[in-house]
Amino acid sequence: MPTPKALAIALAARLKVITHHEPLVSEVPGLIRVSVPLSEQLSETQRLTLLLALADGDRFGHDLTLEGPAVWAEIHTSNSPHGRSE
Repeated sequence: MPTPKALAIALAARLKVITHHEPLVSEVPGLIRVSVPLSEQLSETQRLTLLLALADGDRFGHDLTLEGPAVWAEIHTSNSPHGRSE
């Protein structure tokens, strides 16, 4: 089974291909968060592909920021009530 770090790297690569934007990968104790802005209209195929990619995370969602909409996924890196083990 891939490590959480490997999963985050693969997810970031997929999000870059889908959105044409560089994802931000941030790590804090217990999780890795991958986020990417959405600044262009996505086709139906791109939206479905984006949802499938985000579902690889333990949690995912979207934010509306001052810079515009963004999506994110979190991958847990430790044993926690919502986490996984490495």
